[in-house]
Amino acid sequence: MQKKTVTVLDVGSSCVTAAVAESGPNNTIVIKGFAKQTYSGFADGEFFDRAETEGAVRACLKQVCVSSKNVPDTVYIGVPGEFTTVVLKDYQIAFDRARKIGENELNRLYDTAYELKSKRYSIINRSGVYFTLDDARRVADPVGETGKVLQGCLSYVLCDKKFIDLFSPVVSKCGAERVEFVSSALAEALGLFAPEVRDRTAILLDIGYITTSFSIVQGDAIIYQKGFSYGGGYIAAAFTEYFDIDADIAEKLKRKVNLSIGGESETYKVLDGDKEYSFPADKVNEIVFASLDEVCENIEFCITDSRFVIPEYVPLSITGGGICYIRGAKEHMSRRLNMVTETLTPNLPNRNRPSDSSMAALISLALKQPVKKTGFLKKLFNFK
Repeated sequence: MQKKTVTVLDVGSSCVTAAVAESGPNNTIVIKGFAKQTYSGFADGEFFDRAETEGAVRACLKQVCVSSKNVPDTVYIGVPGEFTTVVLKDYQIAFDRARKIGENELNRLYDTAYELKSKRYSIINRSGVYFTLDDARRVADPVGETGKVLQGCLSYVLCDKKFIDLFSPVVSKCGAERVEFVSSALAEALGLFAPEVRDRTAILLDIGYITTSFSIVQGDAIIYQKGFSYGGGYIAAAFTEYFDIDADIAEKLKRKVNLSIGGESETYKVLDGDKEYSFPADKVNEIVFASLDEVCENIEFCITDSRFVIPEYVPLSITGGGICYIRGAKEHMSRRLNMVTETLTPNLPNRNRPSDSSMAALISLALKQPVKKTGFLKKLFNFK
């Protein structure tokens, strides 16, 4: 049997990453090609340099196709939270008689529950928080059940058309026949949390270089999402301004930070070629604490804005490459928010760091997409 191969493009706030992967034995994933291009990124839902972004995408796809000897028919693109919004709908349909619920009935529920009228957005994913049958029984997937009534709490992820209009032509010119857009947050939610964790509610915080995505997850869906411009790059920028140093020195300093130290005699040493820089640990940590407090304020706003009651046992699950490697950052945020915090990492060989989460989750989701769209993933992608 021929192995399934997928091509994915992960759009981060500091780099664009492409990968070609295939399913391996025992539910493993084999990376056949990998490419990364840095670029100026985006903030507040706008790319700083569209031409540069297009060039980074072309370079990534060309490199990964050459290295893997694969020309994709479909490219799956992860959409950052700053370019998406989530709509929740509760809806019910009734049948003339009890019937076995199949894909047609499920699609009818999705199609009639929400009609998008906005010219700014397109629906890219849709999934169920839960479904209720006429015996008041809740199920995660109603397909195969029997009933006269099908009710669902449904989540629709909308993508800004400016994002679609930027990436679709570039990817098509690289030889792909189709482009599928996937919410990066939804892919991470499905790939990093076990189903039983999602059923109880989960909170996902993906902190990148200059953007952060906050999501509340239930079932197979996102029930609240907010993207805001903040990331590890803001800490480096604060170092650059306060200590009057170059950006690359600031990045090296950021990777030295340990928030458990900070006495007056403590210093961070940074080597740059033959030159050594010394920075007072107490001042460096003070800058980092202030930056983390800022992101905590954004998190508190998101929780209040969501209007959902979050159970006390639900941890704040942090991933992404923005702050996860800063020693003591997770603990400070836990104290500041009075919440349990944890770090999420993907289970992918050689790609198992927090910064790999969005790419690994996108690959995993793409590999589960059948050749003919049926079942759960049809709910995610079939919106043409």
